[in-house]
Amino acid sequence: MSSSDEGAGEEGVGVGDAGDLLADIDEETAILRALARRILELPEGETLPNEVVQQAFTAMTRFYTVKFQMGERWPPFVNDRDVPATSVMIMSTAMLRAVNLELFELGMWQAWSGA
Repeated sequence: MSSSDEGAGEEGVGVGDAGDLLADIDEETAILRALARRILELPEGETLPNEVVQQAFTAMTRFYTVKFQMGERWPPFVNDRDVPATSVMIMSTAMLRAVNLELFELGMWQAWSGA
């Protein structure tokens, strides 16, 4: 763990088994910057490739996780853009399935961690 990471997981909420950060924020930032460049290079009107969307979700999830671990608690969505509950349920379900977690396990983690 780097010196800037020390103490970041003191609360114990959302930290790895050893109390370490679950991602490297500089690495995730670099990935997001590369993805932004790749998106900007797409011809106008071309749909984002699924791989780019997956890479973005992965990097944003890891980035948000580290911010959470460091004690930052801000909403994941901007205030001026509505995200329908159905959209959140679809994405949450897909994310839980992708890592083989059940809703019960999420509820247990939330109760245990105080998240």
